[in-house]
Amino acid sequence: MVRFFIDYASEVIRKDYDRKCNRLRHQFAKGFSAQVVDKTRAVIKDLHSRIKVALHSVDSISKRIEKIRDEELQPQLVELVQGFTRMWKIMLECHHAQYLTISLTYHPRIGTATHGGETRKQAIAQLQYEFECFGLSFACWVHSHTLYVEFLNGWLQSCIMPPQESCRSRWPISPHRSLAPPIFVLCHDWAAAVKTLPSSEAIDAIHKLLSDLQQTEDCLKSQKVPHLNRDAEMERKEVATNGSASSMSRIHASLGKVLDRLAKFSEACLKLYEETGQKSEAAPSAYSNCKICRFD
Repeated sequence: MVRFFIDYASEVIRKDYDRKCNRLRHQFAKGFSAQVVDKTRAVIKDLHSRIKVALHSVDSISKRIEKIRDEELQPQLVELVQGFTRMWKIMLECHHAQYLTISLTYHPRIGTATHGGETRKQAIAQLQYEFECFGLSFACWVHSHTLYVEFLNGWLQSCIMPPQESCRSRWPISPHRSLAPPIFVLCHDWAAAVKTLPSSEAIDAIHKLLSDLQQTEDCLKSQKVPHLNRDAEMERKEVATNGSASSMSRIHASLGKVLDRLAKFSEACLKLYEETGQKSEAAPSAYSNCKICRFD
């Protein structure tokens, strides 16, 4: 809305105003009658009044938006960043504990000998289902989180008028500011940082785990071979045991990698929000000092 008023005041009315001023000068130069000149002068006066009203509206609306932005939106975003900092600190602890658990408590022979075939199949199928759901949820969260920050930063950037190439306008709309308000610093740093998060590594690790789970499930299904003699049955069981041990080792390695990538992702998020929070805390005083220096 503010951008609409700015464009309307600085482009449409101003261009019409300039055209009428040129017409008035032309009428003076050509010696038009006083009635024609007065009519053009009245139109120019009306346009001048409309420009002043439009600029006043822009200024009034801009101040209201800035007040809401700085006094309501910014504190909520700071609180959100602080909440994310606490959340990712807990998530890092959880994923690190999970990684240590899966790394220290597994032995391939135990994994293949403890449970029967059907129980193992059910466990693998359940694990595959859970990680499919988790992978989709994780990817959606990363995408939504990135879009939220980018849209928020984009909206703030749209409130900034680009510098004019010429100074034709008699009424400058947006004075140049050497330092942006704190909320701009917060959202700019936030939007830049989310693009560096190692989410793709975690998603790739989840896909690799799902692939290993699917291969193991297919392998278990292919082990059903009825009506074999005793020697063939013993050989089949030995091959199946070795294959199962190999499959479980792959699953164990992939699961450990997933948890390691999630721990690193959590660590990166924690660092992101800690640094963003620190910068957002320093931004208000820096902005205040800049304003004081500007008006001294």
